[in-house]
Amino acid sequence: MVATTRQPIRWVRDNIVVTREGQPYAVWALQGMAYGLATHQEKERVRATHQDLFQSLTGEYTLLGLVATTPPETIVEMMLEGIPNPSEEWLEECERTFEDLQDLPAGERAYFLVAPLGASGVGEFFGKVREQAGVMVAEALGLPLTPPDERNFETWKAKAKAIEGRIPAAFQPQRAGISALRWITHHLTTRGQEASSAYAFRPVEETGRWINAASCLPEPLLDEAGLTDVPEGKAARANLFQIDKRFVKVEAAGSEPSYQTFSTVGLTPQQGFVFPGSEFISFAASLPQDVDFCVRITATPAARAKAKNRSAERNLEDQYTHRMGDQGITGGNSELDRSAQQLKEYVAALNVTDREVEIAATIIFSTAGTDPDWSASEMKAVRDLYTSEEWTLDVPLGGQEQLFWDFWPASTPSRTTAEYVQITTGYNFSMGIPLAVDTLGSRSGFRIAVNITTGRHSPVLMEIGGLTENDISGSFGISGELGSGKSVLLKLVGSHSIDRGALLVVVDHSDNQEWAALARSLTTANVIDFMDPTQSLDPLRLWETDQKKQRQTLTLLSMMLGISATDQRYGLINAELKRLLQDKSVEPSMTAFKDHLTSSDMAEDDKQLARDIARQLDIYADLDFARTFFDPSLPLLDFSAQATVFCTHGMDLPTKEELHSEHSRREMSLGKMMGRAAYAYLAQVGTSVMYDDDGQEVLFLVDEAHHMTGSPEGEAAIMTAVKTSRKHLGAVGLASHTAEELGSEELRGLIPQRFVFRTRDRGLAKKNLAWLDPTYATDEYVEMISRQTAPMGSDNKVPDERRGEALYRDHLNRVGKIKVLLPLNPSRRKAVLTTPPKRSERMEGALA
Repeated sequence: MVATTRQPIRWVRDNIVVTREGQPYAVWALQGMAYGLATHQEKERVRATHQDLFQSLTGEYTLLGLVATTPPETIVEMMLEGIPNPSEEWLEECERTFEDLQDLPAGERAYFLVAPLGASGVGEFFGKVREQAGVMVAEALGLPLTPPDERNFETWKAKAKAIEGRIPAAFQPQRAGISALRWITHHLTTRGQEASSAYAFRPVEETGRWINAASCLPEPLLDEAGLTDVPEGKAARANLFQIDKRFVKVEAAGSEPSYQTFSTVGLTPQQGFVFPGSEFISFAASLPQDVDFCVRITATPAARAKAKNRSAERNLEDQYTHRMGDQGITGGNSELDRSAQQLKEYVAALNVTDREVEIAATIIFSTAGTDPDWSASEMKAVRDLYTSEEWTLDVPLGGQEQLFWDFWPASTPSRTTAEYVQITTGYNFSMGIPLAVDTLGSRSGFRIAVNITTGRHSPVLMEIGGLTENDISGSFGISGELGSGKSVLLKLVGSHSIDRGALLVVVDHSDNQEWAALARSLTTANVIDFMDPTQSLDPLRLWETDQKKQRQTLTLLSMMLGISATDQRYGLINAELKRLLQDKSVEPSMTAFKDHLTSSDMAEDDKQLARDIARQLDIYADLDFARTFFDPSLPLLDFSAQATVFCTHGMDLPTKEELHSEHSRREMSLGKMMGRAAYAYLAQVGTSVMYDDDGQEVLFLVDEAHHMTGSPEGEAAIMTAVKTSRKHLGAVGLASHTAEELGSEELRGLIPQRFVFRTRDRGLAKKNLAWLDPTYATDEYVEMISRQTAPMGSDNKVPDERRGEALYRDHLNRVGKIKVLLPLNPSRRKAVLTTPPKRSERMEGALA
């Protein structure tokens, strides 16, 4: 085995690399699978997919998991993406976010698979030998190097395609070329010294020519134990100095030295693996430190592995025979018994399926820093984590340089790697879950939270318009108990959306009119207070066409009067609305229509019925919260403001039981009939803003959504908006105490983004979790959402550092735990948090 001592890659074309010795390799970027907060069932699915990977690939290959720290400026670019003219408020929020991320930068892991494309025949083997000899002669004589032969390239491409076809689709293999190799090698030579920008995959370009890698890949200088850092005069003590310096100093042109420490898995738990809980590679993801890993694997089909084990069985039998005849040894068979039992169990595992393989793997971890102590302390944290789980990580003395090269694509496995090989089956190795991710949220947008699923925190972005442009609904729903943070998240989304140029429409049933206060503090706002209206929602004045005026008025009146389409009053109202709208001498309004019903223009046969309808409308017109419909002196609602808030406090609403039967609906009070009609009408008004301009982002928010979804008409309007909003650059946001209050099962199922906040009642917690995802309605997650999410202390308050915790299912159905982040702009933060005094308190203050 020839040790790697310099950058080994000579040629690159597509995703094929060729070493200085002429050995071809292929490189792929892989996508990890969501794992951290998955259910047992989902974790088993992820494990099975890993098993499929390990049982599908045979021979040698390498898996790399490299942590990239996303620079703050990249996050800010994501926050500004798609906003041609950002507001001053949004620019300030972005600037503050940049400063905030300086202290705790975001990180993510990039995965790569590197597999050799070995010789498959004698002719190809000797051809490689001749090519290697020619390269050595050319380099020695300083002659121009000749790229690999085109016929070889076609052969290698076919082999790479065959390997790629065996990689499970769940890992989304993408051919990785020179740009990926530049990113990987730059990361390996500078990690710890500078933050690696997150890997941005770029498709391989089939250029038809070979790239000389020596011109674009770094050639690092390695100094094990940092002997070049030894002070002058102590050179003679260099070997002694090296004993407790288990690191390698890495230098590359154009960057400061990087100090890197490497460890390998030495011992595994004696009691074996228990899954879930034995994810021996992804353990490192739970740490906030940057920990890279490299797994050098040799996979052998079970049939060949069992043939090798038969030889081991014979050796054990010989040792038994020898020890039984050795009278000088007492109890010497215990060790042999243990070995025999382990071998028996291992052979049995290989016999489980014909696809099973023997995995001989070395697992290497790397930490790095700007000085040796930093790197060592990072590695200590990793070793402590594994020790607590009964694993042993060794930091090999004298093997640090070799382990550095083991990370390098297309490098030869080192002697140190061979010394730390662990042998198991593909099934057992799949429990390591090396290819896991916990990414949440959109690729760009505004920051709503930090992902706290693991110790590696990262920002969670949310985007309304961007999702709709990609044919994904941007709508979301929130459930959680009183005071858990639902309204704060709604306000956060509304605040950021306004700052990014969206229109906001809100239905607010709170007594303290908190959304009205928020809207006025953020931007120009229309506030329609049904108890004290200053603008008109009269459907005969509000809508732009006669058809819409008639349809919306007919719907509103039929609900106010409690009549169906088969009622003769319905037919009369429909006919007389049409007559009124055709009479251009009259300015149409609800009051004008009421007067029209009592006028002499009515047909003699209809006069009595028309008068009865008018008397009923007179009763409604006298209600304080119906004035916005019947007072013609009120100016018409102006939708030019960026925010429109409908305050419905004091409005009585029917229960589901009262809506259950026709008899119950007839017995409802006028206030409840009016409230039901008004809410259904507001759903129509709110969603109409969304449909007005397909180029304008619109967010329609309904806090305490059960007030609107409680009526069939209101729910129908919301369901239509959720179904069609993506076509109009809009989204709907609903919040209520339980998932069931967000609407029917169909409506809840249409909402892609779901938040579940603290719910201490275990029965309700299970229902909310079932809506999050049916597989999460388990005792484990009920305990998490009822007791371990934003828990209250002995003072009945949630500590500041735990406020805003929730479970989040994003638009890609990934589930994780988040902590909602308030705006960093002080005025925005104050607006989101401020809860005005209740109306009764304001009245008491005025009387005092």
